[in-house]
Amino acid sequence: MSFHADTFCVGVQCFLLSNNSLLLGLRTAGFGAGTWGLPGGHLEKGETIFQTAKRELLEETGIVADHSAFEILVLGDPIPENNFHLQVGVLVKVWDGLPTVVAPNELGELRFFALDALPAPLLISSEYIIRKFLQKHLY
Repeated sequence: MSFHADTFCVGVQCFLLSNNSLLLGLRTAGFGAGTWGLPGGHLEKGETIFQTAKRELLEETGIVADHSAFEILVLGDPIPENNFHLQVGVLVKVWDGLPTVVAPNELGELRFFALDALPAPLLISSEYIIRKFLQKHLY
């Protein structure tokens, strides 16, 4: 995918929370290989943000989510470090299944991490919106 100075993409990242822990995947290839990030991907033409979240979650983790129970949690500005992608963090309130690595060419591992003990390094775009989420929701 090529980027032009006057355009940007939208990245949709899924927040799955369980017992004060957040689901992250270890990226194995492409942008951010070797980092932990939220499940997600690019918004495709003709999709809504919630449709993208549901599709990416299923493609990466096997989780089936009810997109009527999604909520936009946080927006991340398009910054140079993430190729000027506008990041949308979506809370997945209702889902079915256990997280499973469905795309081993993209993810090597999926694991829940306590919000106060997140791994390093984090994918730059995920780190940005996770930090914004934590600032907003933890006191």
